[in-house]
Amino acid sequence: MARTAIISDIHANYHALSAVIEDVRAMQCTDLVCLGDVVGYNAYPAECLDYVRELNCPVVKGNHDEEVVTPSNARMNPIARKAMDWTRSQLDEPRLRWLSRLQYQRIVRTDTGVSFSIVHSSLDHPKAWNYIINASDASNNFPRQFSHLCFHGHTHTPKVFVWDGQHAAEDDESLHPLYLSGFTEFQPLPDLKYFINVGSVGQPRDSDPRASYGIYDSDLNLVIIKRVEYDIAAAQEAIERAGLPEYLAERLEKGI
Repeated sequence: MARTAIISDIHANYHALSAVIEDVRAMQCTDLVCLGDVVGYNAYPAECLDYVRELNCPVVKGNHDEEVVTPSNARMNPIARKAMDWTRSQLDEPRLRWLSRLQYQRIVRTDTGVSFSIVHSSLDHPKAWNYIINASDASNNFPRQFSHLCFHGHTHTPKVFVWDGQHAAEDDESLHPLYLSGFTEFQPLPDLKYFINVGSVGQPRDSDPRASYGIYDSDLNLVIIKRVEYDIAAAQEAIERAGLPEYLAERLEKGI
């Protein structure tokens, strides 16, 4: 069995990350990849970075990962900026160096020889950190996608986009069970390309506060996206102890 767990947007939420990794093991995943934004917003940037680093898995760079290393005038609201400044103070030089060396996109090959792409935002301009909200946004990605599947994050919201060679469309039907039961699975059709957002581990924004991650079973040609309960109260308490903005704690329980 070749099952790859796909995690994204951890955002220094160690409680969520620990719960997801426990679930990854229960789901008998053999491999793992990370789609970026290991740090930012929450109270455990060093701990989450070390955890991901010790997994020795493919990781791509997210905008928060880049911003903490190279401060810029990027689009960040004052709350995110305050959290980023605090995050930078928590990371030593070796950790910052590790983040700086991350690639923006990668091809991952499974043990069965199947390849797929990973990127934080989109393949057309991976350094621009564009938000892929709808099918129109996704249409710019597909001409640069040379694999059957590409997994991405950045918006913190699960989405499935498909390309028939001419048009992009959003596949709401595949995700419908996720919003009913916290679990969905589907088999990508061989003649289409798929651009799949697996949601966020550490700061979901689709009104479901549970952590979200994906699984790709290359043996069965099966994509799974599922939700995982974690100790939100403990994550909130850590944010408050760190002196981070109160809103960052409040939004966790609302999933916004």
